[in-house]
Amino acid sequence: MFAKEVVKQSLPLLIICGLGGIITGNFLGVMIELFKEIPGLLIVVPAVIALRGNINTTLGSRLGSAYHLGIIDAENMWNNELKQNILGSLILSFLISLIIGILAYISSIFLQIYPNPLVIISIVLLAGGLSGIILAFLTVIIIYVVFKQGYDPDNITGPALATFGDIITILCIFFSALLIGGFA
Repeated sequence: MFAKEVVKQSLPLLIICGLGGIITGNFLGVMIELFKEIPGLLIVVPAVIALRGNINTTLGSRLGSAYHLGIIDAENMWNNELKQNILGSLILSFLISLIIGILAYISSIFLQIYPNPLVIISIVLLAGGLSGIILAFLTVIIIYVVFKQGYDPDNITGPALATFGDIITILCIFFSALLIGGFA
């Protein structure tokens, strides 16, 4: 592929990704009061955001590879390959969210923050699960649109999923903290 085509496909998306980072930062700023109310919440934010980005960009890459290999295409997306990849990403989301919640609690103790372990772990599980479901289906939609437009999914899915993943994940953490923090 020529450099001109890569720039044509990627540059507009990368500009949007920059704006998405600013939006994510603004949502993070809105959460300052929650960080004060729920000890240890700030510790989980980078880990959960990284979790979502890693799992969903990997899912997008796997689906892009499946597309290049002819295993899936725009007319045959909902095959067993796609379903197994989505299921795997959701299982990973749950397991890694649980591990992040436990590690965040342990890290909090070392920092002498002493959060309620059920609150921290529940927030991470709910945020990780919600964002995992939303982003798995967003991944499929992005892959489908990229296929239909005739673009190379390797140029589009990574940056798009990383940015949408950050925004959606921070919103899920915010929602989960409001919901679970209200019960604590």
